[in-house]
Amino acid sequence: MSFLFIAHRGASADAPDNSAQAFQLAIEQQSDLIETDVQITQDGVLVLEHDSIVDGQAVASTRLSDLRARNPHLLTAAAAIREFGDRIPFCWEIKAEGIETALVTLVRDLLSDAMWQRAEFTSFFFGTAVKLHQLAPDNQVGWLTREWDEAAVQKVAAAGLTQICPQAESVIRQPELVKTAQATGLHVRVWSVTRPDMIPDLEKANVYGGTVNWPAQARAHSQHASG
Repeated sequence: MSFLFIAHRGASADAPDNSAQAFQLAIEQQSDLIETDVQITQDGVLVLEHDSIVDGQAVASTRLSDLRARNPHLLTAAAAIREFGDRIPFCWEIKAEGIETALVTLVRDLLSDAMWQRAEFTSFFFGTAVKLHQLAPDNQVGWLTREWDEAAVQKVAAAGLTQICPQAESVIRQPELVKTAQATGLHVRVWSVTRPDMIPDLEKANVYGGTVNWPAQARAHSQHASG
């Protein structure tokens, strides 16, 4: 299994994160997926925004038009799907509890069947990850966690999720747990890949993939890089 290079909010080292420019660059830099953050506005629009507070305003209590005045690069989830959804699969990270049904419905309705099957979902909220799995039982669904031990692996496996998503440094320190997770049927997908030179160690551990801000640099460090 080849390590998947997942563009963290797009190619966010080279363009504003979660922007159309970052997503386009992620495609050009041969990313395997794009990871993006989803929240909901006061007027019920799913938007791609990492921070819960934007320029002093809470996303959940601000209308879309006001958020766009603060962040001119702001994309709605629907706009991102329409522009990029047939070109690269997305990993949708839910940042606000309670929007699981709205997001899964939107993604499933707007994507082709082939691209829907490749859509992935994650959250730091364990209950949200469980609900996402219930809504999209055939898709890759993971729990983003700072826990990396056998108890965390068993917790995720018992819930029926398909991925456990710990920090990259934790996996590099304890690579033997990857086999433990795989024995339960889980993929290990990492976050916080802070340096390109971490890639070979993650590949050696047989990690499923990881989020990177610089997809081209990360791929250049791969043990499987051509040339």
